[in-house]
Amino acid sequence: MPNRPITIEGIDSNGGLILSDRGKTEVDPGDTVTWIISPRSGVKEITGIINNSDINIFSEGPSRVGNSNNWKGTVDPNIPRGSEEDYDIAYVKNGSPTNRMFDPKISVRI
Repeated sequence: MPNRPITIEGIDSNGGLILSDRGKTEVDPGDTVTWIISPRSGVKEITGIINNSDINIFSEGPSRVGNSNNWKGTVDPNIPRGSEEDYDIAYVKNGSPTNRMFDPKISVRI
């Protein structure tokens, strides 16, 4: 199944993340989602990808990929179409020890 990369491109003036998909990812059952930090984004690392809804669309992960700063999760192949998950990306900004949160969405195409 396809990989759906989400690149963290930067941090806006309000502290929110600038994502390649504008924070609204559309996936199909069985897809892989990969979060990638762009070198000039101002983000040091992702410290967690946290589900904030009653629905978990992932059957595996999301978790860190080895020793990299990338994270990956596999969408449940049996998830009903139209499902949506609110989640947080916990991250640390370059030069700061503070953990910050950003709240994008992932939805399964109908």
